[in-house]
Amino acid sequence: MRHARITLVTALLAGALHASAQNVGEIHGKVLDANGAPLFMANVVTERGDALIGTTTDERGHFVLKPLVPGTYTVRMSYVGMATAEITGIQVNPDKITFLKDERLKANTTLIEFEVVCRRWEQPLIDPEEPSKITVLAAQFEDSPVRKNPVALIAISSPDIYKAPNSDDLYFRGSRSDAMAYFVDGVKVTGQLKGVPPASIASFTIYTGGLPARYGDVTGGAVAIETKSYFDLYMQRQAGVR
Repeated sequence: MRHARITLVTALLAGALHASAQNVGEIHGKVLDANGAPLFMANVVTERGDALIGTTTDERGHFVLKPLVPGTYTVRMSYVGMATAEITGIQVNPDKITFLKDERLKANTTLIEFEVVCRRWEQPLIDPEEPSKITVLAAQFEDSPVRKNPVALIAISSPDIYKAPNSDDLYFRGSRSDAMAYFVDGVKVTGQLKGVPPASIASFTIYTGGLPARYGDVTGGAVAIETKSYFDLYMQRQAGVR
């Protein structure tokens, strides 16, 4: 009985450490009327499991949903007298703001029918916040010929990274290979990247410059890997994301 209690406590502590190590993200956007005027106090909600995360827009129509555990989300926007808008498949990455395009709500001309305008969110090609930071999602490398080799996959994702032949050493912008580091779910991995199955990777973020302070004494570059959870797989399937 005592052994069972110790095992249970260990499992709970491990889960807590994994959750605390995982960085959260945010979703930003604007809600406007059909003429492009901002809607004040429009309702904006999303869900994470059984939890409902919501907010309202400010006088500029701007809203912020946070904190959000990395994963795939559906955001609904509504306002009195207007049709509800829904955006599916929104990818939230660790320690990153996901910007949505301005959403214009149409006037609801009927009191009987309930109209929902739905469109799919598209990942922007360029991150306006940090050009030296590259985030690659699982859906973006599923068809890559090197998808089963995470180190090679990371190397071809940025022109600032060089992979040594017949080796897993990576060189960021000409720095030494020991000047970079891997972080898996927020935990630093010393040495080469091992023990991370390619199928378990939800996303990886490459930092080739301007490293955040939390990465400590790393001077060359960093790769932050976020692994998938069962909930992420469920949400991706519901949203039709591969």
